[in-house]
Amino acid sequence: MRIALMLIFLIFMPSVAFTAEHQHSYIGNHGMVLFAADDILLASHLPLYQPPHNYQLIYQLTLPAKAQQAVLDYLGTEKQLTLLPEQFDLQKLINGENFTARAAVYYDHFERNGRVWFEDIPVRFARQLYKRPINQPGSATEARYDVVKINQSYFLIHQIAAKPSYDQILRTEQAPPQPLVLKAPADITAIQQLNAMGIQATEVYLDTADFQ
Repeated sequence: MRIALMLIFLIFMPSVAFTAEHQHSYIGNHGMVLFAADDILLASHLPLYQPPHNYQLIYQLTLPAKAQQAVLDYLGTEKQLTLLPEQFDLQKLINGENFTARAAVYYDHFERNGRVWFEDIPVRFARQLYKRPINQPGSATEARYDVVKINQSYFLIHQIAAKPSYDQILRTEQAPPQPLVLKAPADITAIQQLNAMGIQATEVYLDTADFQ
């Protein structure tokens, strides 16, 4: 009987360990790029192909008043800011929860020689505005964009596809067609393609390095 119990334990122990490790992997540092829709501060999770980071997520944020205004003013100059929260469970963002975490705001990209601007400030993750799991291979000839309207602006979010791909957010004040499909690859040509459609757009963010 004792031997049988030991065998059962040995059989199930790896799966229990795997489950615990899988759940724990959601807890970590999950960086984001900051942008804005007028007076609304936004953050886009910096995704990767590897789980659990394989989610495109956009959230509305709230910072302490002085920091929020300073960040919004800086973003108005079309310069890049990134956010590095303390370790937290990414499932909170995936599930659309409202919560607060402490974080640092960086000039430029925190992993690419960025400099700390605000350190250890409370950040309220107020509202999920967009969620997409990166689990579709996509097409080699099409670049698909999801359209999210925030205030009076339309944000065009590239659906990250199979390698090689890219993480890109564009902004326009004109309502684009939906679904929005451009010729791939569109990381460099998206704005020109939109211009040809009569849509004036600007690029909010582009990263290719993590998707090659």
